Amino acid sequence: MSLVFLQLALVVVAGILYRRIPNSLPPQEIRRVISSIVLNVFIPFLTFGVIATAPLGMDLLTVPLISITTALLGLGLGWLVYARLLRRHLPAPAAGSLILAATWCNAMYMGLPITTSVVGEHISRVPILYDYLGMTPLLFTLGALIGSRFGTAQIQTSIVGGLTDVFTMPPAITIAAALVVNALDVAIPEWVTSACLSAGKVVAPLMLFSIGLALRLPSWRSIPILVPSVAIRVIIVPALVLPLAGYVIHDADVRLATMLESAMPTMMLTMVFAEKYGLDESVLAQAILLSTLVSALTLPMLPDLL
Repeated sequence: MSLVFLQLALVVVAGILYRRIPNSLPPQEIRRVISSIVLNVFIPFLTFGVIATAPLGMDLLTVPLISITTALLGLGLGWLVYARLLRRHLPAPAAGSLILAATWCNAMYMGLPITTSVVGEHISRVPILYDYLGMTPLLFTLGALIGSRFGTAQIQTSIVGGLTDVFTMPPAITIAAALVVNALDVAIPEWVTSACLSAGKVVAPLMLFSIGLALRLPSWRSIPILVPSVAIRVIIVPALVLPLAGYVIHDADVRLATMLESAMPTMMLTMVFAEKYGLDESVLAQAILLSTLVSALTLPMLPDLL
């Protein structure tokens, strides 16, 4: 797995180095364009090609179950640490950012390329199910509530509004269509699936490059407050969900892919919520980088534990 990480890291490094090119476009602007294209075009292509043809069974229930459990455990522990134990030592926007960092994992941007590289392309459905039937709906609902509670923007939000946002996103619509096609055993022309999967191949490198554009080194003064969120995200929560995954997921490849997803670093999309709700973007960006660095050490250990 170390070799896989080195290969993927090269694309991340390319994103970091791009920021050093004189007179280049602003990294934040490029990230927004990449995120928009990937989310609205290439992920729907990939989603349809994978879900419409994949052998689906209990994965539809067990993978989202682990995803939801992972997020709720992270949220509970993050809330305990940052909204209770350390509430007098942190401004509310920083506390909210670190709760997000402890809760939501990078299921697609890092999860997809890593799980497919380690386990195989046949497992591509796991990151999709894990993210869009678990992590993302919770981010747009519970994550939005955290942003509203701790942020300075004073934006009101609701569970219904968050779910509406999620289920009108192109990937969610595509998942629904692909599940219908799969359930009804509709014959799909080979050129359609080939086109979908070919388009989907650009998702992983674009995602990794975008990560490189966003990473920021943490300051030494910030590390003590970042450590709990990183430990919760990449060590404590995966250890807690491991027995449940072993109990409910019987396919070894699906179980390994799901646990790799659960041990991923902090989700990049949380930065959008930090910006929208007035949370501490700097602290969150540092937590993303630190959790990514630590996960490079912890993820290779995971297969030996299963």
